[in-house]
Amino acid sequence: MSNSAKSVFYFGVYLIVLGIALMLFPNPLLNLFGVPSTSEVWIRVVAMLLLALSVYYIVASRLELTPIFKVTMYIRSTIILFFIAFSVAGFVTPNIILFAVIDFLGAVWTYLALRKEGKLS
Repeated sequence: MSNSAKSVFYFGVYLIVLGIALMLFPNPLLNLFGVPSTSEVWIRVVAMLLLALSVYYIVASRLELTPIFKVTMYIRSTIILFFIAFSVAGFVTPNIILFAVIDFLGAVWTYLALRKEGKLS
């Protein structure tokens, strides 16, 4: 498995862990990041979406789907901008940006790996 594939694979594993945590124990995790507790189903809907996305990341990594690596790199690097905007707009506390930092760092890892492998063109 190439380094770029590993970066995407491990991000998929992170999504599995986050998805399971949000599915089974959403409020402790939310509270850890300053997000109010909830009893609504939406957090578990998000958890299911994370688990579904994790499958795409893991399959793409196993099949060395470089075009998918590139797309995820761009998408993951923009999430931080949206979370900052949500925080500035007062929708959430700034702590939510910590989730986006993980996405951003994963995107940087993928970018650096792709560049080193000569696959960015």
